[in-house]
Amino acid sequence: MTAPQTPIGVQQHVPVPDGVDAPSFRYTAAPDRLAPFRTGPVYRESGTGRPASPPAAGGVYSLAALATWFTWPALSTDLFPAAPWTGLERVRYAPPRPRGHARPGELRDRLEAAVERAIGDRGHVAVATSGGLDSAALLAVTARVCRRTDRRLLAVTMDIPDDRGRRPKTVVDRLLEFLGLRCPHLRVDPAPRRWPEPQWCEHGPRFDGFPRLHRGMAELAAEAGAEVLLHGSGADQLLEVPGYLAARLLGQGELGNLSAYLKDASAGGGPALRELTAVLAGRLNRRISSALYWPTAWPSRVREHGSPLLTDEVHEQARAWEEDYRREAARVAAGTGASWAEALMIHRTFPYDVVVPATELPEAAPYYDPAFAEYAFHLPLTVRYSAAYDNEYLRRKRLVADLLPEGVGDVLPPYRQRGSQSYARYWRLTRVEPSRAVELGLLRPDWRRQCRDTFEVATASAVELWLRGAEARGATA
Repeated sequence: MTAPQTPIGVQQHVPVPDGVDAPSFRYTAAPDRLAPFRTGPVYRESGTGRPASPPAAGGVYSLAALATWFTWPALSTDLFPAAPWTGLERVRYAPPRPRGHARPGELRDRLEAAVERAIGDRGHVAVATSGGLDSAALLAVTARVCRRTDRRLLAVTMDIPDDRGRRPKTVVDRLLEFLGLRCPHLRVDPAPRRWPEPQWCEHGPRFDGFPRLHRGMAELAAEAGAEVLLHGSGADQLLEVPGYLAARLLGQGELGNLSAYLKDASAGGGPALRELTAVLAGRLNRRISSALYWPTAWPSRVREHGSPLLTDEVHEQARAWEEDYRREAARVAAGTGASWAEALMIHRTFPYDVVVPATELPEAAPYYDPAFAEYAFHLPLTVRYSAAYDNEYLRRKRLVADLLPEGVGDVLPPYRQRGSQSYARYWRLTRVEPSRAVELGLLRPDWRRQCRDTFEVATASAVELWLRGAEARGATA
């Protein structure tokens, strides 16, 4: 049954009573060491704490909870913020301190094991490739697994040009030749209107950057016979070098790495002055050090408080949730006695979610496999960087680069691929007018004039599509 609809243009503000179902963020003590690394969503009832599940049909959704999709944690990280359903909370397990005890020499074997777990008993595997380092390493490792276990391999690429005009398919074709792979390579046409929107998901609005192209990738892979689609998500968070390592590199006598690291910090990884600040902060008490860390590590996030797109009815609830998130992030890091570098590892990694499948085809992110993610998180921080590579991109991701044959730097782009122009074009073509969100009093009528960037346009569209899908299945505000 479809819920009754208000005529377009008529304001139907649904008030959010003070203190009723206000979304909050809390970390819960982890019941075991892998709990923080599991990506499967866990829910509980608000108040009782009993295990619960989101409704696949019917149910009551919370406008205040949906407003949290417009806060900086949701806009800038792979995170489903507050559960969108009234009376339901997403359980978040407190992350540990990165201990540095994992053995780097086990990296390839550990990732191969994660790939095998992701594949299961399936015989035909597709790998989403972008022409970047993370998906290249995943492709190389998956190819080794497929050769050893007599499975079929397929590469599939969204051919979205980066901001320098480089086409991913061209790069991946060259990569396949470099790796000596003769597997099929499918190109997803970047014209978004060719592909439908992904399936609706009860967990909340989608946060993938190019949802229709994601569906196109899954459909092409399935049509070619693939039984699972693997993604390279998670390598940035788990394997890239964090900031604030200058003191450790100096203490270990790695002067060559230190010199290159500081040069890279000045050029692309953040001002070298921040490194000095971190060294000085280590001599201060924990309260002062923590107060300095947040505006230094996350300067833009500290300045943001809520979103100008939201109405007054829900803005304060979203802002309160955002403050909860910030306090909890600071609390868990301080509680472990983490250094600034370790705190940065914690905050860029946790909490995280994976993009839900776009179709019925199963999808998996081996870097986020719980056993592998726990291992990678506890690798020594300094082994993530090496001055031996000839560009900053590879130096900062040396662990990922080490998974590929020597000479890969001549094949892949020497920079982190960014497609902001393609992203903006995609959302100009696929933007959904959030009429229902405006009618319900979630977004302001002048929301478009208030937008600060394309991320907010994309979020407004994603929330609107989720609202329509929920109400088509009988849900009400």
